[in-house]
Amino acid sequence: MRVSWTGHDRAETERGLWRNALGGWARIRLIRDTGECTIAGMTTTNRSYKSGQSRDQASFLPPCLEDYVGRDNPVRAVDVYVDSLDLHALGFRDVGSDGGAGQPPYDPADLLRLYLYGYLHQVRSSRRLERETRRNVELMWLLRGLAPGYRTIANFRRDNAAGLKAANRDFVRLAGSLDLLGGALVAIDGAFFHGDASKASILTEKRLQERMAALDRSIAEYNAALEANDQAEAAAAPEKPPSGADMAQKLAALRQRRAAATDLAKLAESGDGQISRTDPDARLLAKHGQIVSGYNVQIAVDDKHKLIVASAVVNDGNDTGQLYALAEAAKEALGVAALTAVADTGYYNGATLKACEDAAITAYVPP
Repeated sequence: MRVSWTGHDRAETERGLWRNALGGWARIRLIRDTGECTIAGMTTTNRSYKSGQSRDQASFLPPCLEDYVGRDNPVRAVDVYVDSLDLHALGFRDVGSDGGAGQPPYDPADLLRLYLYGYLHQVRSSRRLERETRRNVELMWLLRGLAPGYRTIANFRRDNAAGLKAANRDFVRLAGSLDLLGGALVAIDGAFFHGDASKASILTEKRLQERMAALDRSIAEYNAALEANDQAEAAAAPEKPPSGADMAQKLAALRQRRAAATDLAKLAESGDGQISRTDPDARLLAKHGQIVSGYNVQIAVDDKHKLIVASAVVNDGNDTGQLYALAEAAKEALGVAALTAVADTGYYNGATLKACEDAAITAYVPP
C-alpha cells in the first residue's frame, strides 16, 4: 500500500492525522528511522521487491533446457560417463516401454542415467524417480524429456543387476585412471540394513515346528469336538452333514498346516535355518544385543579419498567369514598384485587370515 500526503497534512504530524491516497482520513504512526507506518492496523513500507515475469508472458525465443543446466552441474558428468560405456559389453538388457505392445523400448543408457542420478541424490524409490522425471529440470535435461514409468524403472534395476555391478567395477577403474585411488590400503567394515520383512515374518525351524504342532492340536481338538457333537445329535435327531461354516474352518486350518509344511521343506533346502515369505533374502541378524531383519552390507574403502572399491550384501550376521572375500574383490577391482587390508576384531578368523596371506593380501585384524 502506498501513502501520499500534502504540505497541509505535514503540519498535522504531531496529531498523527494524515490524508491517505484515497482521500480519507486515517490515524497513522510514522516511524522515521525505518520508513514504515501503520494505517488502520496494516503495516506499509516504502521498500521495493523483485518481481517475476507474468506466467502468461510469451517469448519470441523461448529458453531451452540447456539454459537451465550450468556448465559445472554434476549432472553433465553423469551424461558424459554413461556415453563412455559399452552397455552391451557390460551385460545390460533392454527393458519394455510403458506404452504397451508395439512400442519401442527405452534405451538402457537413459535408464542408467536415471539410476545414477537417483543414487547421487539418495532417491531410491522407483515411484519417486518417475515423479522427478516430470518436475526436475536436471532430469528433464539428462533424459531429454523422457519420463519412464515406475514399473520400467523397477524392471530395469531387477533385470540388470549384473550390468549394474559391472558398471560399478568400470567406475572403480575410471577412478583409478584419474588417480583418485591409492590402490595399496583398504579398510573393511559392515553394517546391518533393514529389509522389507518384519521380524515376525522370518521363520526359523523351531518357530515352524511350534506352529505346526499348534495347528495339529487345533485340528485334533476340532475333530474331537465335531465327533462329540455328531454323537450328541445322533441320539436326538437324524444325522445331517456338517455345516458350511464348520467345513470352512477345518479347511482353513488344514491349509495353514500345509503351508507350514511347505515352508519347512523350503527351510531345509535353504540350509541356513531361516526363511521369509515377504523378503526371501532377509534374515534375522544379531549384533550387540540388537536383532535386525535384513541384510549385512560389507564395504571395502580405499584410503586415499575414502572411495568404496568393493561391496557385498550377505545374510550372514557374523563378520568372521567376510574378510577374505571382500579383500579379494577389492584387490581385483583395483587391479593390483598385492593389497593391505585392515578390519576390526569382528573379522578375526584363522581360516580367512590364511586365505588372505595366500592371496598376497596383508590383513591387520586385532584378535
